Amino acid sequence: MEEIALKKILLSVFIFSCVFLGYSEPIPADSILAFVRTKLPNDPLKLTGTLKVRTKKGFTKTSLPVEMELDWGAAEPTAAYRIGDQTLDITWNNDLPSYVFSKGGTLPTDDILGTGLNWADLSFSMLWWPNAKLIDEEKKINRDCYVIDVPVPDSKNTMRLWIEKKMGMLLETQTLDAQKKEIRRMKIKSIKKMDGMWVAKDLEIRNKASGNKTTLQTTDLQWKNPKPTPVAFDPADSVNQLAIDLYKKLTAEKEGNLFLSPYSISSALAMTYGGANGETAEQMGNTLYFGGQGTTHPAFSYLRTKLNGIQKKGHIQLSVANKLWPQKGYKFLPDYIAMTKEFYGSEIENVPFTSDPEAARLRINTWVEDQTNDRIKDLIPEKVLGPLTRLVLANAIYFKGNWASPFKTEHTRPAPFKQADGTTIEVPMMSQTADFRIAHTKEFRALELPYEGGDISMLILLPNASDKLPALHLEMIDGLAFNEMEVMMQLPKFKLESTFMLDDTLTAMGMPLAFSRQADFSGMDGTRDLYIGAVIHKAFVEVNEEGTEAAAATAVGMRATSMPPQFIANHPFIFLIRENSTGTILFIGRVMTPSA
Repeated sequence: MEEIALKKILLSVFIFSCVFLGYSEPIPADSILAFVRTKLPNDPLKLTGTLKVRTKKGFTKTSLPVEMELDWGAAEPTAAYRIGDQTLDITWNNDLPSYVFSKGGTLPTDDILGTGLNWADLSFSMLWWPNAKLIDEEKKINRDCYVIDVPVPDSKNTMRLWIEKKMGMLLETQTLDAQKKEIRRMKIKSIKKMDGMWVAKDLEIRNKASGNKTTLQTTDLQWKNPKPTPVAFDPADSVNQLAIDLYKKLTAEKEGNLFLSPYSISSALAMTYGGANGETAEQMGNTLYFGGQGTTHPAFSYLRTKLNGIQKKGHIQLSVANKLWPQKGYKFLPDYIAMTKEFYGSEIENVPFTSDPEAARLRINTWVEDQTNDRIKDLIPEKVLGPLTRLVLANAIYFKGNWASPFKTEHTRPAPFKQADGTTIEVPMMSQTADFRIAHTKEFRALELPYEGGDISMLILLPNASDKLPALHLEMIDGLAFNEMEVMMQLPKFKLESTFMLDDTLTAMGMPLAFSRQADFSGMDGTRDLYIGAVIHKAFVEVNEEGTEAAAATAVGMRATSMPPQFIANHPFIFLIRENSTGTILFIGRVMTPSA
């Protein structure tokens, strides 16, 4: 039996370059503190609680009300602390904290109303202080932590911080004197989820000299702007919305055949989005229909696992691969690298962009060839990578499937194909009569061609007018009413190849900041020195009768006594390849001139 194979190979590659020519590698500890700042909530909030000081013998010495108003997402982050009748307002401008106290002459290192606790202990100012040093790695409450020393301004003291590696939680701080002896220690005793956010409910500060223990108990959290009810994020809907937007944009820019994978592009951009912050993240989220950092990555992980699981059934080949190539020695945040591994299964390989960008380019292109069975060569052209390149992210998807109802090579005949300009060419036309799901609208007819196993299908949209393709809308596709019936259908053999530089396209679609020197990808490395330098997408598809061992058990419906409906793709058409259970559009294309 003949095998009818459809092969698709897609690559999306994202290349990040440094902004400044004189760039130097960041201090690791400063990068870690910058990473912790990205984990602070962007929305303004208010925390209320009580500060209690107990003596060494257990007597309550002081009990004071506490209010903290925090807006770390502002252009200039602010924090306001009120304890009893004393207040402190902190504003960070270009990472430099300025302090304003209600009582003149007060310093951050001063005692708070005789409690033995000072303002520097309480505030998050140490996350912005410069000259931090990474001194060790330890475990706290059974969690792996970085140990960082931060010099306290206007003092000989040092703040020692224990920062949990994965989530960036500040688990403990110690205030040390000039001889590195402990003066005070603050540690989290318990945490509680309040209005959707984890909060340190009980903090304990121990004063070494007096033996006093100060506890800060948080009792309430209020968001200044009421948080909207979260909406479940559907990665399939995100991919499909992007598919329609990209198809419209690219078909308006280019004539002739077109083929791309919105799933591949969306997955690679989702990895990139994981390192974006501020307005850059907002633009990317809106343009790409993402659901926020907390929900997007687990959802894409679920979809990737589902797609890779289809191959295990043995009917088709469908594999998704991701890989990152960082610059050797460049300090990316551990949490960002861990995110790409956990949710996207990314492999990591360091390469020498700075000293030998050509060697790095050849290494990446070799991986591309390996993932695509040598179908795509020289993906990244010469001189695209340079000494300032810091990271390349790549996503590859490969698909090969047999039709559930195969064509027969002896039924393929030369047939006319009317092009959009009215001219006619002769193409090899495959044909068969079988049961298919078919739908009709005023503009076009739709036919679904399932692959063996039933998990993946090709959807062909054939316009009623040969000179005009239908305007695509997601609601139109989702709303198709299919009926299964015997159909005599014809489909041309074709092979398409497409290459896109998507920088200008994505910029025009609504995310210009990501491609500018004002980009904020601080979630990747703790700095704002990275931006997207290039986006390359390359695709290949072939529909033919080659291959071996086509499904021998494929059923062909019994012929009716009257002529069955016809579906003859003898003029330009649109085709989509979808995963059926989620409806995810893996591939989308436009055939204007079949080329075998």
